[in-house]
Amino acid sequence: MDDGTPTCDLLIRNGRVLDGTGADWYRADLAATGDTIVAMGDLRGWGARQEIDAAGRFVTPGFIEEHSHSDTTLLVDPLAQSAVRQGMTTMAVGMCGMSAAPIAPARREEYRQTTGLLDYEGVDWSWSSFGEYLATLRAAGPSLNVVAMAGHIPLRMSAMDDPNRPATPAEIDTMRDMLTDALDQGAAGFTTGLNYTSSIFATTEEIIEIARALVPYSGRAYHTHMRDYGPHLVEAVEESICIAETAGVPLVISHMYPNGRDNWGKSKTCIERVEQGRARGVEIGFDVTPWLRGGGPFAQTLPPWIRDGGMNAGIERLKCDPEVRARLARDIEQGGDWPGWLRPEWDQWLICATGRPANRKYMGQSIAEIAAQLGMTPVEATIHLYVEDRGQFCIAPLNKCDEDIDRLLQHPLGVPVADGFALAPEGALAHRDRPNSYGTFPRVFEHYVRQRGVLTWPQAVQKLTAVPAQRLALWDRGLLRPGLKADIVVFDPDTIAAVADYAFPQEYPVGIDWVIVNGKVTVTADGHTGAKAGAVA
Repeated sequence: MDDGTPTCDLLIRNGRVLDGTGADWYRADLAATGDTIVAMGDLRGWGARQEIDAAGRFVTPGFIEEHSHSDTTLLVDPLAQSAVRQGMTTMAVGMCGMSAAPIAPARREEYRQTTGLLDYEGVDWSWSSFGEYLATLRAAGPSLNVVAMAGHIPLRMSAMDDPNRPATPAEIDTMRDMLTDALDQGAAGFTTGLNYTSSIFATTEEIIEIARALVPYSGRAYHTHMRDYGPHLVEAVEESICIAETAGVPLVISHMYPNGRDNWGKSKTCIERVEQGRARGVEIGFDVTPWLRGGGPFAQTLPPWIRDGGMNAGIERLKCDPEVRARLARDIEQGGDWPGWLRPEWDQWLICATGRPANRKYMGQSIAEIAAQLGMTPVEATIHLYVEDRGQFCIAPLNKCDEDIDRLLQHPLGVPVADGFALAPEGALAHRDRPNSYGTFPRVFEHYVRQRGVLTWPQAVQKLTAVPAQRLALWDRGLLRPGLKADIVVFDPDTIAAVADYAFPQEYPVGIDWVIVNGKVTVTADGHTGAKAGAVA
């Protein structure tokens, strides 16, 4: 203004600020111009192009999702509806070793077909290098910020003629060189999924040697979906720490929890191992999905012998040989000494995703219910679905307990994550999934803060903002301070809640009034504004 009155693009007044530091709330106004916070405090003399009255609301940094699988859903629908409407302003992709790049052109179609978490209609897989993927993502213009990791599985498929075996030294060198190229082109770290095909065949030494590529790149960490979360959970934590310590890199253990009733209570030992590693100087953190049901591809629970030669080869053996089916049925029910096996609880294993459209009628039903419909035993029905769905169906077992999740969330290193996708209830992404993709962060505030007191409001906000920002080396986000990026959430502490559940997973949360991404109002109480202000790191 000509009269000398300070002005800005966006002014948020009267809010209670939880700034991400873990300190309790304080009253302050906040001004943003362009994509940056320019002032905080008593701004009664300021003018603005747009004002928000945040009376009775908390004003916080934008929430950061450090673990998602939205690599290609953001290309199908860049509005990222299910993510931004729960307050996410930044999302990390490429987790569990399954990134969209880099992938050798000759293996691109095979990788796409066998990695169901990334295969969506309407995605033109024209990229090969990591830089080409990032350029494609930038051209799409996502509504939130994206940090992309390079995964182990496409590295193996690109470097090895047969990735379903341990790698040779020369192949490991090729994978490390590919990772270096990806890091040079913008990859924010390296991820593994060590009970997925084909990473299940990788040795500890292979991962160490590839992870060494991270050393020259400050702040870029090794994120791991560990080799086992069940009987060998503690050993898997120890292996993860060994990899990071030997390679000399930061470590983030993905979605850490004891998997299955037989293993409940092991969270205490896992935390002890993490603290021992940090005492030796290893930079370690972990994240937690705050739901009692897990979820993921059923294939990760299967023994290595059925995955030998690749998923498609195993499925063909099951189709042709009754003895192979019988052997697999025994292994599924009785278990064995391999990573990922989970004792079946057929009435609790819900189908939460399928690859074959005709099988989507089963989503939300248990294996026991489906078996009754098919006139089969539960294990027969499971193998039938695995073959018919080409290995792409996912289960959501009731495999966690409150004691473990509470302990992991309360620990200073525990960060809540959704481990889901940026989806929408209409259009190409309107397939039912677990409620994680729509309601995880509101659930943290509703269930773990307001209802049960597991976390305080400042603790919960810090775990969703400053802590993941540090892990992802996002030094200009995660806090509310002048000079930092204007990623902001305004929500009502009395009403914020998840609406999505396992019966109705495609429901947006309530209680979030405003979401601002890089200074642009992206969500209001009326819905998504259509803004696409996200940056691709």
